[in-house]
Formats: sequence, C-alpha cells, structure tokens
Amino acid sequence: MRHRRQSTAINNFFTLASIIIISVTLTLYVKYIANEPEITKTEVIPLLCEKETLTKYKVYNQELLNESQKALRRGYFKLEGSYKTTSENSTVAKDFISLNDLDSLYITAINKKPKTDIKKFLTIEYKLVEKDRNSDIKRKSFYSGSIMTTFKAGQKEIFKIFTDFRLYDKEEILSRIQCSIEVYKNNVKKLK
Repeated sequence: MRHRRQSTAINNFFTLASIIIISVTLTLYVKYIANEPEITKTEVIPLLCEKETLTKYKVYNQELLNESQKALRRGYFKLEGSYKTTSENSTVAKDFISLNDLDSLYITAINKKPKTDIKKFLTIEYKLVEKDRNSDIKRKSFYSGSIMTTFKAGQKEIFKIFTDFRLYDKEEILSRIQCSIEVYKNNVKKLK
C-alpha cells in the first residue's frame, strides 16, 4: 500500500512538472516567437493586377507606410474624394458615379468601415481623373479615366498610386480601387 502512495506521489509530481514546463514553453513562444514583426520581405514583387492597365506608384516614406497598415486594418482612416475633370462643362465622371458611391467602393476594397470621431487617422485622398480627349499625350492602351489615390499621415504623403480604367463601369472601377489597396499593402517591407 505504501509503495502505491509513493508511485502516485511521483506520478503527480511529474504530471505537475510537465504542466509547468509546457506552460512556460507556451508563454515564451507566444511572447517572443509568435509576436515577431509581420514585416519580413525585403523586396516588393509586382502584383498581377498592376499589369492589367497602366499602374504607377511611389513610396514616399517606408516607415510610415509600414505603420499605416495598422491604422487601415483597425479602421482608423478617412476618405477624401474629388474629381478632376477636363473642362468646366465636362460631367461624364460626375454623372456616372458620385463621391459617396466611390467612398463605398473604397470601403468594400479595404473591407473595413472607417471609425468616426477619431483624432489620429490615415487620410486616403482619391481623385477620379477624367480622360482629356483633347490631350496630345497618347497612351499605348485604351482608357476612359484614371484613379489617383494618395495615402497621408497628416499632411505628409506616404504612398501614391495612379491606375487607369478602360470603361466607366462600377465593377471595373472597383477592381482598380482594389488593386490600388492591394498594391499599397504589398509595398510593406522590412526596413534595412
């Protein structure tokens, strides 16, 4: 009987020791390994959507771009839209789609609604640019207009992207906006 009590006590001791070791290991893993910074890539590989139409972008501040991703994910952003028309009488863009509709397309592309009553936020400034039919500039591809999106922290530009769309079609414009957001997210990389 006494021998059984000793073996039970030893089993209980090893069970308790195993639980403690596993707990410490899990705690250390979560604290130091699992929470490594998510930014690991050093180069940006272009996305397929960038090749569909003329798409150009510029990173102004890599560190702010990396940090601004958190604001976007949490909904700490504001949208500011406008049109750039070719003349005072031109209303193709304005008649086709309202700024509220464009805001909705951006919210769909981001997959997050912007929070209200926030003091610090990422400004997403966009312009629907109407094609100037009288322009001497000839592009290689057919297009009807462009979308220029600028990401800002305060007045400081972080990232700007310019992409053409072929037709005044809401689905196509949504796909160009989604591409703009994806390219913005894709440009996060490890700082050297």
